[in-house]
Amino acid sequence: MNLPEPNVIKAFITDDATAKAMVEFADQLGRHLKEKNVKTSQIRNAYGNMKKLEMAGWQESRTLREVLLLKPRLAYAARRQRNNNDQEGLQSLKTTMDSAIDAVTTEEQFKRFCQLFEAIIAYHKAAGGD
Repeated sequence: MNLPEPNVIKAFITDDATAKAMVEFADQLGRHLKEKNVKTSQIRNAYGNMKKLEMAGWQESRTLREVLLLKPRLAYAARRQRNNNDQEGLQSLKTTMDSAIDAVTTEEQFKRFCQLFEAIIAYHKAAGGD
């Protein structure tokens, strides 16, 4: 899968006008993850931490730090896979989310980041992902 440039992914987080493009991209990436046999359990650690942060509410310095710490969790998940097909899918997710994480500086951007992550997972599940 050809991922968009990092600045396009960052725009999903920083610009409300990109909502339609973000949803279309989430659909493509979700399907890609399914095609590469990525299991939800493989990304549960990072996704679960994101959900905990979302439920805790915005606390600027703490939230920004914890969002940044999602990067190593995603890197670990991508590297851990022994099957190259799985690793390719997880690497696409890691690359995407790294760019999105870099764009988060405000509460509104954090909300958009959560929406992007949730949309990718939702489309992965809708495509038949485990």
